[in-house]
Amino acid sequence: MNKKNLLSKVLFSLAAVLFASSAFAIPKDPCAPKDVCCEEPAPGPFAFSYPKDVGLSCPRDFYIHGEFLWMKPTEEGLEYAMDQDASTANQFPLQVGKVKGFSADSNEWDWRPGFRVGFGFYAMHDAWNIQADWTYIKIKADSELSNGGTGNLLPLWYPPQGTALAMSDASARWSGDYSTMDIMIGKPYHVSRYYISNPMFGVRAGWIDQDYHIRYFTGYQENSVWLKNDFWGVGLRGGYEGQFLLGSGWYIYGKAAFALLFGKFDISQQSENAAVASNLAEYKLEDSFYTVQPNAELGLGISWSKFYHKNQYQVSVKIGYEFHQWWDQNQSRRFFDLDPTANDTVSRGDLSFNGFMFGLHVEF
Repeated sequence: MNKKNLLSKVLFSLAAVLFASSAFAIPKDPCAPKDVCCEEPAPGPFAFSYPKDVGLSCPRDFYIHGEFLWMKPTEEGLEYAMDQDASTANQFPLQVGKVKGFSADSNEWDWRPGFRVGFGFYAMHDAWNIQADWTYIKIKADSELSNGGTGNLLPLWYPPQGTALAMSDASARWSGDYSTMDIMIGKPYHVSRYYISNPMFGVRAGWIDQDYHIRYFTGYQENSVWLKNDFWGVGLRGGYEGQFLLGSGWYIYGKAAFALLFGKFDISQQSENAAVASNLAEYKLEDSFYTVQPNAELGLGISWSKFYHKNQYQVSVKIGYEFHQWWDQNQSRRFFDLDPTANDTVSRGDLSFNGFMFGLHVEF
């Protein structure tokens, strides 16, 4: 056998050995049905700007969450009476006149329950996050006023001629429903080992229905004003959330979002006056129009998470505080002349919510 053939056989044998060893060195699929896929995940990577990874074994890239909201709804422009400290029924001159009712007294706003539920998943392409949320908050608050035995209560939701009524007591109830639906796309990623950045954008749909019933009492007679202030809209929404990882499953989060909704207001108002047979003391008006409504949200809180079932599930509990702001949401109308056609929308009628959030998040 010549040297050339011997060298060829040696090289061929060496190549066969390397091929066989490399074939046996191929790692098994960690998520194969017949394999154990719940071992401790290896740490890393620790480079900048890598997609968020909570460390699940065999992740399905899907999560659900539910949050209980304990909020205090408030709205500007709901004052409904002025207390005139005088013995005469004439409305002028005012002597120590004081505006009362709701916006003038923060103790009259009530804490109300609400909830937020949603789900999301991570797309195969670059771990994009797609999430849908539905938020609902109940609106309800009651207020009662009295002249204290002297003076008069002047009603603010009647035309000026109606303020000549000598009223001793008044009450009001503000109620309604607040709902939003958000569909957002985000890209959560590690800026560093201990900070996760998540910019988001998407669409929002909102429905806000408000009812306002005011009762003015002149002796045993009741004079009422009913107001409806309903809105629906759809628009664009952008947001951002940051997470500061503290270790041992703890992290602090902060979030902010802003949206512009194109929608429609439906306004309805009417009054009944049992004390004075005057056309100026009774009225009914309706209005509908389209507009663009801005709204914003802020939130801050802390979370703790733990793995279950050999790291295949992660359960997180959260507690935080949130602010929701809707500008110019009170579109009810007020009168400013003896002529009932002289009226305009309530100024500074912002709707806001602030309160606590208690959440449960499950990722698998």
